[in-house]
Order: sequence, then C-alpha cells, then structure tokens
Amino acid sequence: MGSLSIWLASYWLGASTALELRETSRERLSLYEATLLGELDKYRYLPFVLSGNEDVKELLTTFQNDPYFANKVSKSLAETNNKAEANVLYIMDKKGNTLASSNWQDKTSFVGHNYSFRPYFQDAIEGSEGRFFAIGTISGIPGFFMSHPVYEDGSIIGVAVVKVNLTPLQQQWNDGGENVYITDENGVIFLASQKDWLYKSLRSIPIEQLQKLQRNKQYGESKFDILRTDRIKVAGDFSTKIEGERYLETIQDIANTNWKIHYLVSISPITENQRTIVAIGIGVIVTLLVLALFIRERREKVISTRRALEAEKMEEMNRQLEIEIEERRRTEKELRAAQDGLVQAGKLAALGQMSAAIAYEINQPIAAIQSYVSNCVSYLRNQDDQELNNSLTEISSLTEKMGMITAQLKNFARKSSLKVRPIDVVKAINKAGHLMQPVLKAQSVFVELSTEPKTMLISGDEIRLEQVFVNLYRNAVDAMKTIKGEKIITINTSVTDTQVRVIVSDTGTGLEKHVLNELYDPFFTTKSNSESLGLGLSITYGIIKDLKGEIQASNNPDGGACFVLSFPRYIEK
Repeated sequence: MGSLSIWLASYWLGASTALELRETSRERLSLYEATLLGELDKYRYLPFVLSGNEDVKELLTTFQNDPYFANKVSKSLAETNNKAEANVLYIMDKKGNTLASSNWQDKTSFVGHNYSFRPYFQDAIEGSEGRFFAIGTISGIPGFFMSHPVYEDGSIIGVAVVKVNLTPLQQQWNDGGENVYITDENGVIFLASQKDWLYKSLRSIPIEQLQKLQRNKQYGESKFDILRTDRIKVAGDFSTKIEGERYLETIQDIANTNWKIHYLVSISPITENQRTIVAIGIGVIVTLLVLALFIRERREKVISTRRALEAEKMEEMNRQLEIEIEERRRTEKELRAAQDGLVQAGKLAALGQMSAAIAYEINQPIAAIQSYVSNCVSYLRNQDDQELNNSLTEISSLTEKMGMITAQLKNFARKSSLKVRPIDVVKAINKAGHLMQPVLKAQSVFVELSTEPKTMLISGDEIRLEQVFVNLYRNAVDAMKTIKGEKIITINTSVTDTQVRVIVSDTGTGLEKHVLNELYDPFFTTKSNSESLGLGLSITYGIIKDLKGEIQASNNPDGGACFVLSFPRYIEK
C-alpha cells in the first residue's frame, strides 16, 4: 500500500509538473508567435507603399531600359530601407526581372536577376499579396518575402517586394537558451534556435513536393535529412526524444499561415520531482495529503468568500448600470436636441452665405418689373392694348420666378419635423441644385448629373437630405473659387438591390492628407474664420449617420475632391 501511495504521489506530481510545463509552453508559444507576426507585420505595408510610387510606375512603363532612371529608383529604395530597416526592397517587371533594388551597389545585388520561379512573384502577378520564406539564391541569406502587384490604369505592370531577415529572431531564441523551431507544411524546419536543426524534416517528403521545392529553390540545395524524434510516455504525457535529449514538446499553428511553431522544454523538472517524492517516502506522502486537504479547504473558503463578494459587487454594478442608462438616455435626448439646433443653424448659415447671389437673382426681375410697369403707364396713355398685355404677361412671369425662389428658400429654412419616410435621392439632389442655382451661376460652375432610370428611394427626412447636398454643393463651389480652368461638379448615382450610392466630385484643389482625418470635426475648416464656421461637413456627416449611411472623402486621380455617399435602399413591402 505504501509503495502504491508513493507511486501515485510520484505520478500525480509528475503529471502536475507536466501540465504546468504545458501551460508555460503555450504562453511562450503565444509570445513567440506574436513576436514573429509583429516582426512581419512591421514591414507588410512596404510593398503596398512602393506599388503606389510614381517613380516605380514610370520605371516599369517608360524607363525599363534606362539604367540612369533605374539607379535613381534603386537609390530611393535604399534610402527608404535605411529608415524601414528591412533586408532588401526591390522592383520586378511582369517577367520577374529585377529592375531596381535597395542593395544595387552590393556584390549580392538583385538587379538583373529573374525571380519568376518564386511563388511570391507568381501570386503578386496574378493580383494577390505574396508571402514566402526562402533562402536567397544570390545572397544565401534566408528571409521572408512579401510582395504586392503594381497597378497602372487597372493593369498589373510589375511587382514590389520586401525581404525580411529573420536570423536575428533565431539568435534571440538561442541567446535565451530556448529550444524553438518552426516548420512549414512539408514538416521542414526553416527557423530554429539550434542551427543543426535547420532545413531538416520531421518526416519523409513526397516526390511531388520535393520537385516543387527544387523548382522554386525555396531551401537552396538542402537535402532535407530527417530529424530523428522518438515519443516516450512520461507522467501521463508524451515526451519527445531528439538527439539523446528528452523534451516536452508543444506545437501551435501560426495564424494566417501554414506554419507550425514547436517549443521544447526539458522534462528534467518532472523526473526530479518524481525522484524527490520517491526519496522522501511515506512520511512525505502523509504530509502532502494533509497539506492537500488544507489547501483544498482554504481554496474553497477563498472561492466562497470571493463568490459572495462578486455577488455583492454584481448587485452594485447593476444599480450603477441602471443609473448610467438613465443618464445616457437623458444625455442622448439633450444631444439630439442640440444636433437639431445645429442642423437648423447650419441651414440658416448656408442661406446667409448664399444671400448675395440670391439677392442678385431677385434684384434682376425686380428691376425688370419696374421697367415693365413704367412701360405699362405709357401703353395705357397711348391705348396700346397689345403691348400692355405683353408687359403684364412678362410681369406675371417674373413674379412667378421670384415666388419660386422664395418658396425654395422658405422650404429649406423651415425646421424639419424629422418624419422618416421614403424619399427620392435624385429629387433631393435636384432640389438642392435649384436652391444653389444663384451661387452656381455667380461662380460659373457647371453641374453634370448622371442617374440610372431606376427609382432611388431611401428612408429618411427630405429636408435633411437636401441639406446634405446643399452643403456638398457649397463645399465644391468654395473649393473651385481660385482655379482658372473649368469649374464642374459631377454627380453620379447608382443603385443595387440593397444600396443607393451617390458620388459627388469637383475640379477644385482637392484635399490635403492631414485634412482627411479632421474633415468632419465640428468647427474644423481650411477657410478663413470670416468665410466659414466649419460646421457644414460636420452637420453633413451627422445627418448621413442618422440616415444609417456612410460618407467617404478622397481625391480624384485627375485632381479635385470626391465624396462617396452610400445609403440603405428603401424596399417597398
């Protein structure tokens, strides 16, 4: 019985130690995985950024055979790499020939070499991001390659690549005394803390895969010797024996890859603990049992006390939550009222800024009416009924025009009742255009509206939607005040089964990059304080969000700003 007790205690302690080692191993694996992915993600943006560089595009389209221009691009890549601290940055044409590289002045320069056999090139030339680990065919330095296609007018004209050297990561593992290695889908070890394990395989590789590895030269001339491992059961778990050493091995898949990371920890803590238990004997077993009972009782008391405290804390949290919910409801109501006031103020501000152009539009028919009235007096005196009738007809037409202008202003300025109903987006665009007509005419701005024949209905408030387009018209007009060329506002609408989309663009000066992040902030403006309060786009953003829509701002490739609005489409039930 005593021997059985000793064996059970030894087995239990060994299993417990193994479990702790497993937990520690998983924590270490998560840390190493995060470090590896973080190292790769740090450089992931570089191929994309390079693909948008104008010099790179010109090299791939116009100056492919110009060594001076290629050197210029290579020098630029080298300067970029000095800051990014990657291994190599380089550009390839559609055939896989390297035209420019950050290591252009090194003996191991990539310039002039063809890498069309590499999967990362093949993926990118087909329109995807490439990711591939391999040994460099020129430098012999292993690294992780990330690629991105270079587009010009919608077509792929080349590939931008960054190579990241992961050797320092291996050195960190080795310096820390860790036993870590990473395998690919074929079981080949390509990163390891122990250099002797590199490019060995955990299993036999099928002929087809070997041929593939030879074609893409992923691991150079490696022979893929088998790393002999034996699994041995210890303390209810399995240990792995590698080159005479026994380890507890933990394996974890690396996110978004087909790699596995392996962490080995010596099983010596397990065997040492078991030997200690056996040496101490029955007396220690009794002590452990008493201690275990004490710990269990104390643990239950702690848990019981903790549960009681948690229950009390939960009740307090519920009370606080109810108070907070009521406070949030009240605040939301106040914010809604403030937003409504801000929207109304924005409309009145818009009318104020348009007042000069509107006054001009009204003064013209008033002057004409005065002239016609003067003529009518003369026609009455001369009993010229025909001319008198013509003049009165013109007066009637002019007063009708003035009535239309004031009716539009009155309708726009009135406070919206916030009734949600189906509204026609194109109709709202046209109404806003009519309201802005005096301003557009005064600034010599042309509007090009392109719509589909389908009805474009969304759920919302018509007056608020009109204000969105009035603000966008005003924003475009202000942006084109200083340009000398044609002033054109282009509006394109489209509709799908679920969405209505409106694109408003102009031929103005466009938006600076730092402006895009603050564009919708209240009181932010690029104009002088006397010209704008900086509320127009902020109000526009708030209205669109209330309509469950989205707005995105960008610059047109040919110049000018572009706003893309999308709304959920109203479907009649």
